[in-house]
Amino acid sequence: MTAKRKNIEPLVDHSENPFEGFPRTHVDWGKNKDEIWAELEKKVDASKSAKVRVLMSPWIKITMAATLAILVGMTILMQLYTKTFTVPAGQHGSIMLPDHSHVRLNAQTTITYKPILWVFSRKVSLEGEAFFEVIPGKKFAVTSKSAKTVVMGTSFNIYSRNGNYQVTCVSGKVKVIENQGKNEVVILQGQKAALNQQGILNIQTGISIEQTISWLEYKLSFTSVPLQQVFEEIERQYSIVIQIPGDLTNTYTGTFKRSSSVEQTLNLICKPFNLKFSQQSKNEYIITRND
Repeated sequence: MTAKRKNIEPLVDHSENPFEGFPRTHVDWGKNKDEIWAELEKKVDASKSAKVRVLMSPWIKITMAATLAILVGMTILMQLYTKTFTVPAGQHGSIMLPDHSHVRLNAQTTITYKPILWVFSRKVSLEGEAFFEVIPGKKFAVTSKSAKTVVMGTSFNIYSRNGNYQVTCVSGKVKVIENQGKNEVVILQGQKAALNQQGILNIQTGISIEQTISWLEYKLSFTSVPLQQVFEEIERQYSIVIQIPGDLTNTYTGTFKRSSSVEQTLNLICKPFNLKFSQQSKNEYIITRND
């Protein structure tokens, strides 16, 4: 056992460095750790500030342009699309507005409104004479050359011809505003607001509503109305032309039915003023004074 042990040498590493036999290699990084980190931070900051360019498909651009064009077109259509109703001389008319408010139109009357915008703004324009029965809801406005009438839900009559503007409240409450913004009044049932030549609104009380809206029953009723205006209304209701003397200063009070012939009506008006009429053609008459 002893001899054998002497023949076996222990495995001992006599070299202090196992790579000592290899040639030594030195890597020179050129920059220290702090310099490398500083350079990396600069690159990260540059990438954050770089602008991102979004590429948009041509079809998306076309779709967006088409959508914009449609929206613009719809807006213009809503603003421009207007319905107009005109009742000629010798006739009466009746229309139902989009909210089911009812309007009855006298002869030679025009009314306009914008159907598409109606849900946002209940507004009509009127020239002539009309009776309104307004369904309650948002503000309802009737504009004319001289003034504007504003209501919520009521019935009223508007006469707007040649600067003569009158509003009669039949039920509810009505606000009348002079177009220049100088004044406004509120009238109740049985009251009338009339605009004078100075642009001032005057309130009249104790008026006859039946007389004011008698035209709805095809009657013509006047109370101290200048004779010239009476003949103008005869022209309108019978669709005729009447030539009158230029110096008529009388006023007329009276009532007659539209079912009467034009000759009967003219005779009824002329007699109290010592006037006479003659027919010049089928639809033309001339008024003269009796000698």
